[in-house]
Amino acid sequence: MSSGLKSALVEGSFFLSLRKKIDSAIGKMSRKFFYRKGQVKNNKLFVMTFDNGYNCNPRYIVEEILRQNLPIDIVWAGDKNSIKSGEFPSKVRVVKCKSFEMYEEQASAKIWLDNGLSCIWYNMPKKKNQYYINTWHGSMGIKKLHGDAQWMALAKKFKKVTDYMVANSAFEEEVYRTTFWPKTPILKCGHARNDVLFEKENFAKMREDVAQYFETDTNKKFLLYAPTFRDNGDISCFNIDYEKLKKSLEEKYGGEWVILVRMHFKNRSEVKSFEPSDWLKDAGKYPDMQKLIAVADFGITDYSSWAYDYVLTRRPMVLYAPDVKKYQKGRGLYYPLEETPFPIVHNNKELAEEILNFDENKYQSDIDKFLEARGCYEEGTAARQVVEHIKKLMNITD
Repeated sequence: MSSGLKSALVEGSFFLSLRKKIDSAIGKMSRKFFYRKGQVKNNKLFVMTFDNGYNCNPRYIVEEILRQNLPIDIVWAGDKNSIKSGEFPSKVRVVKCKSFEMYEEQASAKIWLDNGLSCIWYNMPKKKNQYYINTWHGSMGIKKLHGDAQWMALAKKFKKVTDYMVANSAFEEEVYRTTFWPKTPILKCGHARNDVLFEKENFAKMREDVAQYFETDTNKKFLLYAPTFRDNGDISCFNIDYEKLKKSLEEKYGGEWVILVRMHFKNRSEVKSFEPSDWLKDAGKYPDMQKLIAVADFGITDYSSWAYDYVLTRRPMVLYAPDVKKYQKGRGLYYPLEETPFPIVHNNKELAEEILNFDENKYQSDIDKFLEARGCYEEGTAARQVVEHIKKLMNITD
Protein backbone atom coordinates (compact mmCIF):
# COMPACT_ATOMS: atom_id res chain seq x y z
CA MET A 1 0.00 0.00 0.00
CA SER A 2 1.41 3.40 -0.96
CA SER A 3 2.26 5.96 1.71
CA GLY A 4 -0.24 8.37 0.13
CA LEU A 5 -3.08 5.86 0.37
CA LYS A 6 -2.10 5.00 3.94
CA SER A 7 -2.19 8.67 4.85
CA ALA A 8 -5.57 9.14 3.19
CA LEU A 9 -6.99 6.14 5.00
CA VAL A 10 -5.65 7.30 8.36
CA GLU A 11 -7.02 10.80 7.99
CA GLY A 12 -10.31 9.58 6.59
CA SER A 13 -9.97 11.69 3.46
CA PHE A 14 -10.04 8.65 1.18
CA PHE A 15 -13.45 7.50 2.40
CA LEU A 16 -14.76 11.05 2.48
CA SER A 17 -13.67 11.58 -1.11
CA LEU A 18 -15.14 8.24 -2.15
CA ARG A 19 -18.44 9.08 -0.45
CA LYS A 20 -18.61 12.45 -2.22
CA LYS A 21 -17.98 10.79 -5.59
CA ILE A 22 -20.67 8.18 -4.96
CA ASP A 23 -23.15 10.85 -3.80
CA SER A 24 -22.35 12.95 -6.87
CA ALA A 25 -22.87 10.00 -9.22
CA ILE A 26 -26.16 9.03 -7.56
CA GLY A 27 -27.33 12.64 -7.65
CA LYS A 28 -26.49 12.98 -11.33
CA MET A 29 -28.38 9.81 -12.24
CA SER A 30 -31.32 10.85 -10.08
CA ARG A 31 -31.55 14.28 -11.67
CA LYS A 32 -31.56 12.83 -15.18
CA PHE A 33 -34.12 10.16 -14.32
CA PHE A 34 -36.58 12.45 -12.57
CA TYR A 35 -36.11 15.27 -15.09
CA ARG A 36 -37.23 12.95 -17.88
CA LYS A 37 -39.90 11.17 -15.86
CA GLY A 38 -41.36 14.00 -13.82
CA GLN A 39 -44.50 15.57 -15.27
CA VAL A 40 -45.01 19.11 -14.00
CA LYS A 41 -47.99 19.42 -11.67
CA ASN A 42 -49.69 22.77 -11.94
CA ASN A 43 -50.48 23.17 -8.23
CA LYS A 44 -47.14 22.03 -6.76
CA LEU A 45 -44.77 24.46 -5.04
CA PHE A 46 -41.21 23.33 -4.25
CA VAL A 47 -39.42 25.34 -1.54
CA MET A 48 -35.85 25.57 -0.27
CA THR A 49 -33.79 27.99 1.81
CA PHE A 50 -30.02 28.35 1.79
CA ASP A 51 -29.66 26.83 5.28
CA ASN A 52 -32.35 24.18 4.63
CA GLY A 53 -34.51 25.53 7.45
CA TYR A 54 -38.12 26.64 7.72
CA ASN A 55 -37.44 30.35 7.77
CA CYS A 56 -36.94 33.68 6.02
CA ASN A 57 -39.16 34.96 3.19
CA PRO A 58 -40.26 31.52 1.92
CA ARG A 59 -41.65 30.67 5.37
CA TYR A 60 -43.94 33.69 5.43
CA ILE A 61 -45.05 33.15 1.83
CA VAL A 62 -45.95 29.55 2.63
CA GLU A 63 -47.84 30.64 5.76
CA GLU A 64 -49.86 33.09 3.65
CA ILE A 65 -50.74 30.25 1.25
CA LEU A 66 -51.90 28.18 4.22
CA ARG A 67 -53.81 31.14 5.67
CA GLN A 68 -55.73 31.48 2.41
CA ASN A 69 -56.29 27.70 2.34
CA LEU A 70 -55.24 27.52 -1.30
CA PRO A 71 -55.24 24.20 -3.21
CA ILE A 72 -51.44 24.17 -3.48
CA ASP A 73 -49.30 21.13 -2.76
CA ILE A 74 -46.34 22.54 -0.81
CA VAL A 75 -43.12 20.53 -0.66
CA TRP A 76 -40.14 21.77 1.37
CA ALA A 77 -36.62 20.32 1.17
CA GLY A 78 -34.98 20.40 4.61
CA ASP A 79 -32.02 18.84 6.35
CA LYS A 80 -32.25 16.36 9.21
CA ASN A 81 -32.03 19.09 11.85
CA SER A 82 -34.84 21.21 10.41
CA ILE A 83 -37.00 18.13 9.86
CA LYS A 84 -36.51 17.08 13.50
CA SER A 85 -37.30 20.60 14.73
CA GLY A 86 -41.04 20.11 14.31
CA GLU A 87 -41.41 23.64 12.92
CA PHE A 88 -42.99 22.68 9.62
CA PRO A 89 -46.79 22.97 9.41
CA SER A 90 -48.65 19.70 9.03
CA LYS A 91 -49.90 20.70 5.57
CA VAL A 92 -46.35 21.11 4.25
CA ARG A 93 -44.79 17.92 2.92
CA VAL A 94 -41.12 17.77 3.92
CA VAL A 95 -38.48 15.81 2.03
CA LYS A 96 -34.84 15.38 2.89
CA CYS A 97 -32.36 17.51 0.96
CA LYS A 98 -30.43 15.59 -1.74
CA SER A 99 -32.76 12.58 -1.46
CA PHE A 100 -34.48 10.80 -4.37
CA GLU A 101 -37.73 12.36 -3.12
CA MET A 102 -36.27 15.86 -3.38
CA TYR A 103 -35.24 15.42 -7.01
CA GLU A 104 -38.63 13.91 -7.86
CA GLU A 105 -40.57 16.73 -6.20
CA GLN A 106 -38.42 19.47 -7.70
CA ALA A 107 -38.68 18.02 -11.19
CA SER A 108 -42.49 17.97 -11.01
CA ALA A 109 -43.20 21.31 -9.29
CA LYS A 110 -44.74 24.18 -11.23
CA ILE A 111 -42.92 26.78 -9.14
CA TRP A 112 -39.61 26.78 -7.28
CA LEU A 113 -39.41 29.19 -4.34
CA ASP A 114 -36.02 29.99 -2.86
CA ASN A 115 -34.08 32.63 -0.88
CA GLY A 116 -30.61 31.84 -2.20
CA LEU A 117 -28.94 29.60 -4.78
CA SER A 118 -30.58 26.56 -3.19
CA CYS A 119 -32.78 25.29 -6.01
CA ILE A 120 -29.84 25.14 -8.44
CA TRP A 121 -27.18 24.09 -5.92
CA TYR A 122 -27.72 20.41 -6.70
CA ASN A 123 -27.92 21.01 -10.47
CA MET A 124 -31.51 19.97 -11.15
CA PRO A 125 -32.35 21.47 -14.58
CA LYS A 126 -35.51 23.56 -14.86
CA LYS A 127 -38.13 22.73 -17.48
CA LYS A 128 -39.60 25.35 -19.79
CA ASN A 129 -42.99 25.15 -18.08
CA GLN A 130 -41.55 25.66 -14.59
CA TYR A 131 -41.05 29.01 -12.83
CA TYR A 132 -38.32 30.03 -10.42
CA ILE A 133 -39.15 32.79 -7.92
CA ASN A 134 -36.30 34.00 -5.72
CA THR A 135 -36.92 36.22 -2.69
CA TRP A 136 -33.21 36.45 -1.80
CA HIS A 137 -32.33 36.89 1.89
CA GLY A 138 -31.06 40.44 2.00
CA SER A 139 -32.93 43.69 2.11
CA MET A 140 -31.33 47.09 1.84
CA GLY A 141 -28.25 45.25 3.07
CA ILE A 142 -24.81 46.72 2.82
CA LYS A 143 -22.46 43.78 2.25
CA LYS A 144 -21.76 42.84 -1.34
CA LEU A 145 -23.08 39.66 -2.95
CA HIS A 146 -20.11 37.35 -3.10
CA GLY A 147 -18.96 33.81 -2.41
CA ASP A 148 -16.32 31.23 -3.20
CA ALA A 149 -15.58 29.95 -6.71
CA GLN A 150 -18.43 27.42 -6.61
CA TRP A 151 -20.89 30.05 -5.40
CA MET A 152 -19.88 32.54 -8.09
CA ALA A 153 -20.15 29.92 -10.83
CA LEU A 154 -23.64 28.95 -9.68
CA ALA A 155 -24.71 32.59 -9.37
CA LYS A 156 -23.88 33.14 -13.04
CA LYS A 157 -25.90 30.05 -13.93
CA PHE A 158 -28.67 31.17 -11.60
CA LYS A 159 -29.41 34.35 -13.55
CA LYS A 160 -30.21 32.28 -16.63
CA VAL A 161 -32.95 30.25 -14.96
CA THR A 162 -34.50 32.80 -12.56
CA ASP A 163 -37.90 34.03 -13.67
CA TYR A 164 -38.58 36.56 -10.89
CA MET A 165 -36.59 38.30 -8.16
CA VAL A 166 -38.35 39.93 -5.21
CA ALA A 167 -37.25 43.37 -3.98
CA ASN A 168 -38.21 45.85 -1.27
CA SER A 169 -36.46 49.00 -2.48
CA ALA A 170 -35.01 50.86 -5.43
CA PHE A 171 -31.60 50.14 -3.91
CA GLU A 172 -32.15 46.39 -3.98
CA GLU A 173 -33.39 46.57 -7.56
CA GLU A 174 -30.12 48.28 -8.50
CA VAL A 175 -28.10 45.57 -6.72
CA TYR A 176 -29.90 42.91 -8.74
CA ARG A 177 -29.43 44.78 -12.00
CA THR A 178 -25.70 45.37 -11.49
CA THR A 179 -24.83 41.85 -10.29
CA PHE A 180 -26.44 38.69 -11.65
CA TRP A 181 -29.93 39.65 -12.80
CA PRO A 182 -29.67 42.54 -15.28
CA LYS A 183 -32.88 41.64 -17.14
CA THR A 184 -34.78 39.38 -14.71
CA PRO A 185 -38.31 40.67 -13.91
CA ILE A 186 -38.57 42.08 -10.39
CA LEU A 187 -41.60 41.77 -8.12
CA LYS A 188 -41.59 45.13 -6.30
CA CYS A 189 -43.61 44.21 -3.26
CA GLY A 190 -41.29 44.12 -0.24
CA HIS A 191 -40.03 41.10 1.67
CA ALA A 192 -42.50 38.68 3.18
CA ARG A 193 -40.40 38.16 6.30
CA ASN A 194 -40.80 41.85 7.11
CA ASP A 195 -44.61 41.78 7.13
CA VAL A 196 -44.46 40.68 10.76
CA LEU A 197 -42.70 43.94 11.67
CA PHE A 198 -45.85 45.83 10.69
CA GLU A 199 -48.17 43.65 12.79
CA LYS A 200 -48.03 45.73 15.97
CA GLU A 201 -51.16 44.09 17.32
CA ASN A 202 -49.23 40.80 17.49
CA PHE A 203 -46.09 42.11 19.19
CA ALA A 204 -47.31 41.23 22.70
CA LYS A 205 -47.99 37.61 21.71
CA MET A 206 -44.61 37.31 19.98
CA ARG A 207 -42.90 38.77 23.04
CA GLU A 208 -44.65 36.23 25.21
CA ASP A 209 -43.52 33.38 22.93
CA VAL A 210 -39.90 34.56 22.94
CA ALA A 211 -39.86 35.05 26.71
CA GLN A 212 -41.31 31.57 27.25
CA TYR A 213 -38.72 29.99 24.93
CA PHE A 214 -35.84 31.60 26.83
CA GLU A 215 -37.47 30.99 30.22
CA THR A 216 -37.59 34.63 31.21
CA ASP A 217 -40.23 37.27 32.01
CA THR A 218 -42.13 39.30 29.43
CA ASN A 219 -41.54 42.49 31.40
CA LYS A 220 -37.78 42.27 30.81
CA LYS A 221 -36.21 44.08 27.88
CA PHE A 222 -34.40 42.28 25.08
CA LEU A 223 -31.16 43.13 23.33
CA LEU A 224 -30.42 41.12 20.20
CA TYR A 225 -26.79 40.73 19.14
CA ALA A 226 -26.50 38.93 15.80
CA PRO A 227 -23.36 39.51 13.71
CA THR A 228 -22.68 38.10 10.25
CA PHE A 229 -19.92 35.63 9.38
CA ARG A 230 -16.46 36.42 8.02
CA ASP A 231 -15.33 34.92 4.71
CA ASN A 232 -11.86 34.30 6.13
CA GLY A 233 -13.24 32.55 9.22
CA ASP A 234 -11.96 35.23 11.62
CA ILE A 235 -13.83 35.17 14.94
CA SER A 236 -11.71 37.65 16.89
CA CYS A 237 -14.23 40.40 16.10
CA PHE A 238 -16.92 38.69 18.23
CA ASN A 239 -15.56 40.07 21.49
CA ILE A 240 -18.37 42.03 23.11
CA ASP A 241 -18.20 42.43 26.88
CA TYR A 242 -21.73 41.31 27.75
CA GLU A 243 -21.61 42.37 31.39
CA LYS A 244 -20.50 45.87 30.46
CA LEU A 245 -23.15 45.98 27.76
CA LYS A 246 -25.89 45.00 30.22
CA LYS A 247 -24.85 47.69 32.69
CA SER A 248 -24.90 50.35 29.96
CA LEU A 249 -28.40 49.38 28.85
CA GLU A 250 -29.76 49.41 32.38
CA GLU A 251 -28.15 52.77 33.15
CA LYS A 252 -29.55 54.34 29.95
CA TYR A 253 -33.00 52.79 29.73
CA GLY A 254 -33.67 51.27 33.14
CA GLY A 255 -35.39 47.95 33.77
CA GLU A 256 -33.90 44.47 33.55
CA TRP A 257 -32.28 43.37 30.30
CA VAL A 258 -31.83 39.97 28.69
CA ILE A 259 -29.13 39.69 26.02
CA LEU A 260 -29.88 37.29 23.16
CA VAL A 261 -26.79 36.23 21.23
CA ARG A 262 -27.40 34.75 17.79
CA MET A 263 -24.24 33.91 15.87
CA HIS A 264 -24.46 33.29 12.11
CA PHE A 265 -25.04 29.60 11.38
CA LYS A 266 -21.66 29.43 9.61
CA ASN A 267 -19.90 30.50 12.81
CA ARG A 268 -21.89 28.85 15.60
CA SER A 269 -19.58 25.86 15.95
CA GLU A 270 -16.43 27.98 15.82
CA VAL A 271 -17.18 30.85 18.18
CA LYS A 272 -16.26 30.16 21.79
CA SER A 273 -19.37 29.47 23.78
CA PHE A 274 -20.36 31.51 26.79
CA GLU A 275 -22.03 30.37 29.94
CA PRO A 276 -25.76 31.07 29.56
CA SER A 277 -27.47 32.67 32.53
CA ASP A 278 -30.78 34.25 33.47
CA TRP A 279 -29.79 37.38 31.50
CA LEU A 280 -27.47 35.98 28.76
CA LYS A 281 -29.05 33.54 26.31
CA ASP A 282 -27.86 31.63 23.25
CA ALA A 283 -30.45 32.40 20.56
CA GLY A 284 -28.71 30.41 17.83
CA LYS A 285 -31.35 27.70 17.71
CA TYR A 286 -34.40 29.92 17.97
CA PRO A 287 -36.40 29.00 14.85
CA ASP A 288 -37.56 32.42 13.60
CA MET A 289 -35.15 35.35 13.40
CA GLN A 290 -37.95 37.74 12.44
CA LYS A 291 -39.73 37.23 15.75
CA LEU A 292 -36.52 38.10 17.58
CA ILE A 293 -36.29 41.26 15.47
CA ALA A 294 -39.92 42.08 16.20
CA VAL A 295 -39.50 41.92 19.98
CA ALA A 296 -35.95 43.29 20.40
CA ASP A 297 -35.82 46.60 22.26
CA PHE A 298 -32.26 47.25 21.09
CA GLY A 299 -30.16 45.70 18.33
CA ILE A 300 -26.45 45.21 17.74
CA THR A 301 -24.90 43.80 14.58
CA ASP A 302 -22.07 44.60 12.18
CA TYR A 303 -22.70 44.18 8.44
CA SER A 304 -25.64 41.77 8.60
CA SER A 305 -28.69 42.46 6.46
CA TRP A 306 -31.07 42.05 9.41
CA ALA A 307 -30.17 45.62 10.39
CA TYR A 308 -32.09 46.74 7.31
CA ASP A 309 -35.12 44.78 8.43
CA TYR A 310 -34.82 46.04 11.98
CA VAL A 311 -34.68 49.66 10.81
CA LEU A 312 -38.38 49.33 9.97
CA THR A 313 -39.13 49.00 13.70
CA ARG A 314 -37.32 52.34 14.27
CA ARG A 315 -35.87 50.99 17.52
CA PRO A 316 -32.27 51.72 18.59
CA MET A 317 -29.42 49.86 16.94
CA VAL A 318 -25.64 50.16 17.04
CA LEU A 319 -23.12 48.66 14.61
CA TYR A 320 -20.24 46.96 16.44
CA ALA A 321 -17.61 46.85 13.70
CA PRO A 322 -14.06 46.45 15.07
CA ASP A 323 -12.83 45.07 11.72
CA VAL A 324 -14.58 47.43 9.32
CA LYS A 325 -11.43 48.36 7.36
CA LYS A 326 -10.47 44.71 6.90
CA TYR A 327 -14.05 43.76 5.95
CA GLN A 328 -14.24 46.56 3.40
CA LYS A 329 -11.07 45.32 1.71
CA GLY A 330 -12.36 41.73 1.70
CA ARG A 331 -16.09 41.22 1.07
CA GLY A 332 -16.70 44.91 0.56
CA LEU A 333 -19.71 47.18 1.14
CA TYR A 334 -22.11 48.73 -1.32
CA TYR A 335 -21.97 52.04 0.51
CA PRO A 336 -20.13 53.40 3.55
CA LEU A 337 -21.40 52.39 6.99
CA GLU A 338 -21.62 56.10 7.75
CA GLU A 339 -24.56 56.36 5.33
CA THR A 340 -26.68 54.14 7.55
CA PRO A 341 -28.70 55.65 10.41
CA PHE A 342 -26.84 53.46 12.92
CA PRO A 343 -24.04 54.72 15.16
CA ILE A 344 -20.76 52.85 14.53
CA VAL A 345 -18.41 51.68 17.30
CA HIS A 346 -15.15 49.73 17.21
CA ASN A 347 -14.60 48.48 20.75
CA ASN A 348 -16.40 47.85 24.04
CA LYS A 349 -15.56 51.27 25.46
CA GLU A 350 -17.12 53.03 22.47
CA LEU A 351 -20.13 50.71 22.62
CA ALA A 352 -20.87 51.59 26.24
CA GLU A 353 -20.45 55.31 25.57
CA GLU A 354 -22.68 55.23 22.50
CA ILE A 355 -25.50 53.51 24.40
CA LEU A 356 -25.28 55.99 27.26
CA ASN A 357 -25.34 58.94 24.85
CA PHE A 358 -27.76 57.52 22.27
CA ASP A 359 -29.48 60.44 20.51
CA GLU A 360 -33.04 59.31 19.76
CA ASN A 361 -34.10 62.44 17.88
CA LYS A 362 -31.11 62.32 15.54
CA TYR A 363 -31.61 58.59 15.05
CA GLN A 364 -35.24 58.97 13.96
CA SER A 365 -34.32 61.76 11.57
CA ASP A 366 -31.51 59.67 10.11
CA ILE A 367 -33.90 56.74 9.58
CA ASP A 368 -36.24 58.96 7.57
CA LYS A 369 -33.35 60.09 5.36
CA PHE A 370 -32.04 56.54 4.93
CA LEU A 371 -35.36 54.97 3.91
CA GLU A 372 -36.00 57.78 1.45
CA ALA A 373 -32.52 57.54 -0.05
CA ARG A 374 -32.84 53.76 -0.51
CA GLY A 375 -36.30 54.05 -2.02
CA CYS A 376 -37.86 51.59 0.43
CA TYR A 377 -41.44 50.52 -0.38
CA GLU A 378 -42.15 48.04 2.42
CA GLU A 379 -45.80 48.18 3.52
CA GLY A 380 -46.31 44.87 5.30
CA THR A 381 -48.18 43.22 2.40
CA ALA A 382 -45.34 41.40 0.64
CA ALA A 383 -46.49 37.82 1.35
CA ARG A 384 -49.96 38.51 -0.03
CA GLN A 385 -48.52 40.10 -3.16
CA VAL A 386 -46.15 37.21 -3.87
CA VAL A 387 -48.93 34.69 -3.28
CA GLU A 388 -51.14 36.56 -5.75
CA HIS A 389 -48.38 36.15 -8.32
CA ILE A 390 -48.07 32.44 -7.54
CA LYS A 391 -51.84 32.05 -8.00
CA LYS A 392 -51.61 33.67 -11.44
CA LEU A 393 -48.79 31.39 -12.54
CA MET A 394 -50.77 28.36 -11.34
CA ASN A 395 -54.05 29.69 -12.79
CA ILE A 396 -55.72 29.53 -9.37
CA THR A 397 -58.79 31.75 -9.07
CA ASP A 398 -60.57 32.72 -5.86
